[in-house]
Amino acid sequence: MIIDAYSTGRYLPDALARRGVSCTHVQSSPRVPDFFRKSFPEAAFPAAERLVYDETGRDGADLDALVEELRARKPAFVVAGAETGVDLADALTARLGLPGNAYDARRPRRDKYQMAAVVRAHGLRAPDTLRTEHFDTALSWAKAYDRWPLVVKPADSAGTDNVHFCADTVELCTAFDRILRSSNLMGVANRTVVLQEFLAGTEYFANSVSVDGRHHIAEIWRYHKRPGRNGSAIYDYEEPLAPDDPAARAIRPYLLSVLDALGVRHGPAHSEIMLTDHGPTLIESGARLAGSILPEVVDRVFGTNHVELTARALSDPEGFAAEADRTPALRTNLRYVSLISPVAGRLTSLARFDRVRALESFAALSLGVDVGDQLAPTVDSATSPGVCYLVHDDAEQIARDYAALRALETDGLYEVA
Repeated sequence: MIIDAYSTGRYLPDALARRGVSCTHVQSSPRVPDFFRKSFPEAAFPAAERLVYDETGRDGADLDALVEELRARKPAFVVAGAETGVDLADALTARLGLPGNAYDARRPRRDKYQMAAVVRAHGLRAPDTLRTEHFDTALSWAKAYDRWPLVVKPADSAGTDNVHFCADTVELCTAFDRILRSSNLMGVANRTVVLQEFLAGTEYFANSVSVDGRHHIAEIWRYHKRPGRNGSAIYDYEEPLAPDDPAARAIRPYLLSVLDALGVRHGPAHSEIMLTDHGPTLIESGARLAGSILPEVVDRVFGTNHVELTARALSDPEGFAAEADRTPALRTNLRYVSLISPVAGRLTSLARFDRVRALESFAALSLGVDVGDQLAPTVDSATSPGVCYLVHDDAEQIARDYAALRALETDGLYEVA
């Protein structure tokens, strides 16, 4: 059972099918944001293998009914394909008695406040955090804390969605109001706001897969972000680390302890970590696949990928566990470039992307927009037009092509009306 096979989760049905596993899809809500809906693999699921859960209980589709429906299908496992499916996957594995993550009503794998609190309770570094729905409470905490800037974001979202870096109380007020007046990346209205300590350092993310509480860290990448509009940070590009990189050696043991603390025991996880002067510090972790990756490109660099490792762990846990300690070496250089639109308007043509494909290190392009779509200036991951992979044995060639790509974006890569 795959809960919400969106984003990178769309590749999981094929990876499991190659291992002889058939899949049923459970949609975690009747309302799916367009951001996710466009990535759903329609061909992977016949109509009979698509279920929709409605937490409001309308039409009898409550949790008890869903559990009975799934029990009759005798599932071997349940896995979240995207962030929207994490809570339901946890609830179903607990109710069905299947291998899964430790159930915790506090939702520490979704709620950013509880996540930090649980990690700190295990003696691990996590940012000082407040969660509140009242601005007066936020203002009092910020003034007493008196360490600016502060990170202000929804309690329940993903990526850079509505993440703000506030330098003073005026910016805090603006960000607080903006968050509570909007919905998160999953289409759910924001009810509370999280204020967090600003972590100075270099940001990384790690993809892992777990079986019975034993964690395999598949890859660690270094983030590069740039300032965006409204005081937010937007993704620029990402590069993988070699296993013997000093940063990778520092992050690995810390991350293993964090996964234990958060109750991650079975399946994929995607964790973001800041390497500070005081050591690694968790930003947040999601009990699901990394978002927006092209598995076949990552294969060229590592010899495997997060999707394939997850399929192997779910379909053959014993065989996976026997190989879990093997850390793949980097075979070549890779740069994952997030596209950044400087313009707004209706897309009239994608013809100029041929210039991107002509770059020497070009490996793949994944666009989330098409001709006729409305393009907005990029302010977060949801408003990025897509990603471009650059792969080459010469790191300097990648750097030159990256510069050329950014120049193309400035010079009119996006043709809009």
